[in-house]
Amino acid sequence: MSYSFFGTCVNDYEQLMCCIKTILNQTILPKQIIIVNSGDRDIKSNILNQIDSKIELVYIVKKVPRVRALNIALSKSNADYSLRFDTRSRFNEYYAFNALKVLNDENINAKVVGGVPSVISESNSFESRLCGELMSRSYIFFYPKHRNKKYSGYASSIYLGCFKTDFLKKIKYRETIALLSEDSLIISDFIARGLQAYISSSIKVSYINRSSFKNLLKLFNTYGYCRANTIFVSKKIFISLRHLIVCILIFLIILILLNYSFKSIFCFPLFLFIFNCIGEIKHLRNGLKMYLPFYATLCQFSWIVGFFWNLITIFKRKKTSSNFIS
Repeated sequence: MSYSFFGTCVNDYEQLMCCIKTILNQTILPKQIIIVNSGDRDIKSNILNQIDSKIELVYIVKKVPRVRALNIALSKSNADYSLRFDTRSRFNEYYAFNALKVLNDENINAKVVGGVPSVISESNSFESRLCGELMSRSYIFFYPKHRNKKYSGYASSIYLGCFKTDFLKKIKYRETIALLSEDSLIISDFIARGLQAYISSSIKVSYINRSSFKNLLKLFNTYGYCRANTIFVSKKIFISLRHLIVCILIFLIILILLNYSFKSIFCFPLFLFIFNCIGEIKHLRNGLKMYLPFYATLCQFSWIVGFFWNLITIFKRKKTSSNFIS
């Protein structure tokens, strides 16, 4: 039972090297580490100096969008299982062991599994800790299952993912539009084929958050932009029940506001802020940080702007094709 780690990078080499250290610390070492480097520097020798000679390094230099890069990396996997990494991901030493255990559990019968990431601040500065705290609040994402650390069960989206290679090679990441929510879309494509996706609390993974709030806003803006593209590619407005519920609630709030006057629509951010305040109070009765709902509202509004900007510019001929974000 062999497995490969596959992923991409672009110029964030320091983060990549830290990620590789956690890959090499696995209790079961991978057969392959597959990297598509879309950046400006050749770091193959740096990686070879770290990895065990028993592990095959597949190193490809190609300036392509991330979705295309993932499929190129995947095509080189000759292991039974393929585990995706991101340069900012950090893996518990039992990550691969537990992932393979769940994938081979007949009672679960899943073809892709994953864990809920813990968020780690990149530095100890206030801004970095602020970004980390925001990303660890599930209310900012309207409570998805794949943001609940205690959740174990079937899900409609998984962070990164651990796949049975033969199934992933048949389905692949969609390249029609490069700038999309590839994690959600690949899981949706698995489920559409009757294949189960499962989240286990035993699969421990962390994520190094960005230390700039400006970059976090850009990230949420890209999330919104990607979500619109994902809808166009998948032809599904609602990939999960959560999307449907959130959409209905937002639509009802807008209708109520418009019932008073058109100008009252500008009160919508206030409803988001109140929702975030309730979320902060509900989940963190001890050590509340009531400044977070304000910043969370800004992030959500940035997501909305990105989503609707994509709708407005959908017929634009030339669009950004890469979702690598510094």
